[in-house]
Amino acid sequence: MGKGAGVMTGALVLIMILSGCTGAQEGSAAEEQLPKKNPIATSSAGTAPQQEPQFDPKQQLKALSPAIPIYAGAKYRDDLTRRDSVMIKNQYGQGSEVYTLATDDSFPQVYHYYTTYLAQFRAYPSQPPYPPPQNWRTLEVQLNQAMQDPFIPGDTLKTTDKQVLLQVAETEAEPKTVIRYIITPAGAGRRQVAAK
Repeated sequence: MGKGAGVMTGALVLIMILSGCTGAQEGSAAEEQLPKKNPIATSSAGTAPQQEPQFDPKQQLKALSPAIPIYAGAKYRDDLTRRDSVMIKNQYGQGSEVYTLATDDSFPQVYHYYTTYLAQFRAYPSQPPYPPPQNWRTLEVQLNQAMQDPFIPGDTLKTTDKQVLLQVAETEAEPKTVIRYIITPAGAGRRQVAAK
């Protein structure tokens, strides 16, 4: 039995020495570190790629007029803006711009926001507060014409060199609702027709 007790004591001493040498300490989940970034995503120089500053179309729209309504729950989507830009330039001409925002809020919520906001202008025809069920779930408003003669004293959209067209559309995928602000030069036609 002496030999077995010696082996057991030796094993315990070895465990104590090894745990003492590693500097082991009791940890907690709060002390765990986040995993490192994927090394494949870093550039060849070994530094992480620089994050581009997020573009904010709200500043561009407010520069045209502070009265332009912007849905609070919508976020600017660069990928959708680039996709829409091709279509808008073909439809409205090369001088046109588009800013596409998206939200997961339902189309009736976004529709209600814009129609309620625009109802303060006498030039905007009265709309139902919620879209009718047979509606194709789109809203298109020429803001320069609609935002005139407000009931409540305030800003009107007076830009003479640019036209702002608001388009709100429901999608069948994520995000649920897309909001486009199409800005065209004032001299450009409503829609350009291809030459025959």
